[in-house]
Amino acid sequence: MLHFDYDSLAVLAAVVREGSFDAAAKSMNVTQSAVSQRIRQLEEKVGSVLVVRGRPCVATEAGLQLCRHVEQVSLLQYELSERMSEMGGGGGATAATIRIGVNNDSLASWFPHVIKQAAEELNIRFDILPDDQEHTERSLKSGDALAVVTSLEAPVQGCRRVSLGSMDYIAVASPEFTEKHFADGVNLSSIGKAVCLSFDRKDTIQDQWMMLNFGEAVPISVHLVPSYEGYLACCLNGTAWGLVPSIAGKPHIERGELVELTPGKAVKVSLHWQTNSMAGDILARLGEIVLEQAKIHLEPDAFRLN
Repeated sequence: MLHFDYDSLAVLAAVVREGSFDAAAKSMNVTQSAVSQRIRQLEEKVGSVLVVRGRPCVATEAGLQLCRHVEQVSLLQYELSERMSEMGGGGGATAATIRIGVNNDSLASWFPHVIKQAAEELNIRFDILPDDQEHTERSLKSGDALAVVTSLEAPVQGCRRVSLGSMDYIAVASPEFTEKHFADGVNLSSIGKAVCLSFDRKDTIQDQWMMLNFGEAVPISVHLVPSYEGYLACCLNGTAWGLVPSIAGKPHIERGELVELTPGKAVKVSLHWQTNSMAGDILARLGEIVLEQAKIHLEPDAFRLN
């Protein structure tokens, strides 16, 4: 059985998190040579490369396993410190940092309520990894995150899933854009000629919307705008049409700033909370807070555990 020096594991996690030996050294207030020495000693003990040196540095599979382990141990140590402080009447431990993968639209709409409540109640700090809801689970599989909000329904191996509800996406455009490009109606012909917004090349929501409304999807011309605020601003200023969460779009529709292209035809994206099935008290309570806020802000869905 291998016995690891947890200070060295913390250095490894810092290199992967910061992306370079130099940045890791600065974050831990040590020299770069000390970081290099710790990583080299770990690799000699394990017998394999843990970090692929580059810009940025990337963990190997073995390195990711160690990073996941040290994140979980750090959280357990924090929980133990909290309990010991309470028993001794102390002031409590320094706030723990938890890395969470969250889809961009949730992060820009309802998830800040989670951050506020959890930070106040659990005395934790968040390190959010934003991504598309179809891809956040990769950070859970790799060990880069301890929990994720994802559209992936099947539980990641060794993880527990809670269904949160669905986020509805509606197609919108400014009144000026609608009048110019959809004067004769919203159909595949007009959609194919009008410029659309896409978050990035992984974004498939436009195709899902076309399939829902017309039974097929056609090639469309897109602007790639990988920012929630920028995406919404481009819809509002008439740059293009796009799909936005209904909780964000409806206030603008009510004020006459946006037009819903096909009222009543929203793309429903089910969201789930996944975390390690062996999660400690803090992650368990965090999951409860996520579910509480999801019930307030998301559309009802089948709430079930796996």
